[in-house]
Amino acid sequence: MGSIQSKLSIKYISSLVLIIFMTTLFSCRSSKDLIFLKDVTNNEINRGLPAEYILKTGDILYVSIKSMNPEVNLLYNPESNMETSYGQGYMKYTTPSGAYLYGFEVDQEENIKLPMLGKINVSGIPLSQIESVVQKKADEFLKDAIVKVKLLNFKITVSGEVRNPGDYYNYNNSITILEALALANGNTDFATIKSVMVVRTVPEGRKTYMLDLSSKNVYLSDAFYLQPNDFVIVQPDKYKNFQLNSQAYSLVLSSLSVLIAVLGFVIPKL
Repeated sequence: MGSIQSKLSIKYISSLVLIIFMTTLFSCRSSKDLIFLKDVTNNEINRGLPAEYILKTGDILYVSIKSMNPEVNLLYNPESNMETSYGQGYMKYTTPSGAYLYGFEVDQEENIKLPMLGKINVSGIPLSQIESVVQKKADEFLKDAIVKVKLLNFKITVSGEVRNPGDYYNYNNSITILEALALANGNTDFATIKSVMVVRTVPEGRKTYMLDLSSKNVYLSDAFYLQPNDFVIVQPDKYKNFQLNSQAYSLVLSSLSVLIAVLGFVIPKL
């Protein structure tokens, strides 16, 4: 009777080991699950342009108005006396606090207030056109003025399954979702690139986009090019918890294997 029970115990433990082994096997991820744009072919051209960003209340602009007269420049650019001949003064704009203190904020009436030029309404004006709007105003007062306008608060937030989640500031005219992930040092091994969420603030509220970065169709998404204050969330893979505990499962599997071996050695002697 004892021998029969022992054999049943071995059979039960063997079945358990097999179940754990099969579960571990089928929960393993293929490297193909982490390949970006895997359906793109060699020399394939995919065209896409970023949507025009419309300035809105709270945006912060860098505005520089220069002429041939250094004294006049000080009147139109009070902060320019902080700039050295090596351009080190521009560094003050590259931090959130510096942009807030020295930049020009779009107020509740969607105006910016510039020294000497006064109020300029930017309601409904795309970012790509704001420089020409300020240039036109400056030409009313100055001859051969050189105007430069840049957006300072182009911030994106990247979170979830990335190696360095956090806030990132973009100082180019545009940035893609792929570039944003690169800024965050790439995705982790637990990420699912087929379901990357982008949350965007629109006049009606918050709009959510779900992007499949494994497919070239992502180029067609309105969220492929990010906009200021976009929130990017890289979702975890459904097997993440199992993968995190795989070491513990391996230890249990090894222990059960040893137990089966011991029972197989002892039972014949009983």
